Amino acid sequence: MELIRDCFSLQRAYAGAALTIGNFDGVHVGHQRILATVVESASRASGGDRRSVVFTFEPHPEAILHPDRAPERLMTFERKLELLAAAGIDVVICPDGPLGVLALPPEDFVRRIIVEAVGAGLVIEGPNFVFGRRAAGNDELLRRLGRQLGFELLVVPPVIMDELEVSSTRIRQLIRAGRLGEANRMLGRPFEFVGRVVHGRHHGHELGYPTVNLSGGDFLIPADGVYAGWAVLAAGPGGQDEGPFAAAVSVGRAATFGELPQPVVEAYLMDFQGDLYGRQVRLQFVEWLRGQRVFQSAEALVAQVGCDCRQAREVLAGRARPSPA
Repeated sequence: MELIRDCFSLQRAYAGAALTIGNFDGVHVGHQRILATVVESASRASGGDRRSVVFTFEPHPEAILHPDRAPERLMTFERKLELLAAAGIDVVICPDGPLGVLALPPEDFVRRIIVEAVGAGLVIEGPNFVFGRRAAGNDELLRRLGRQLGFELLVVPPVIMDELEVSSTRIRQLIRAGRLGEANRMLGRPFEFVGRVVHGRHHGHELGYPTVNLSGGDFLIPADGVYAGWAVLAAGPGGQDEGPFAAAVSVGRAATFGELPQPVVEAYLMDFQGDLYGRQVRLQFVEWLRGQRVFQSAEALVAQVGCDCRQAREVLAGRARPSPA
């Protein structure tokens, strides 16, 4: 898969391409339907030379334009690229320094990006697609401009689950509420939290269950609770990822030893020993096990952690193991 960062240097680089535009935050099952349509449409082109192209942003446009109300991240940019490649996409265009693109009025965006840069023959979007400065463009405008400028628009119907449209916003709501089963069905895979290992208060090590504390920056943090999950350890440049390791994951404010001001994501990696400080860890949240509670003694906490680990192993025994990136 080809990654293009300077979109303004393109001159009808992918003439006739099947193109979709969006954030694709989470690459959920609704996104997957759009991507499959893009790939299928490209493969059906006469002569077989139509490319499948995704135009996306990193970070999310709201993080650039309105940082105070930007949505929490559902995945890293690298993971999004992996999933787009796995879907069969040929080209991803992600502008480096996207303010210039985001400032374009809808008509200019269509002319400069869709027509002059990409040369798209077919644009494929979901029913709620908006684009251009202040999100002023919609599918009606896109269809009208397509007739004038020589491309078609195909609107893909949304995926409905539990009588609701699958969306990144809905998935965030479910994860915040601890409803991982529903969120994971909408994602089409378990939710993943990626963070770097930092020093904590070292209570886990003292209790015989050394945990890794993760700093995830702008990543979405699930609801307080204990989860069964998998952990994959990111390697350094040129190295191989390690894992997956079965993990018991705790999210909360560690109230047994005094409440912290912010929720902490920490995980006990079963069958692993070693120093992970500074390493990046990808945690896959498979199933919610229990809520957080305050224990009256360290002994009671240790006993419960032992139960959590046994239960996590039982849950994970029947689940697919994630592949290292």
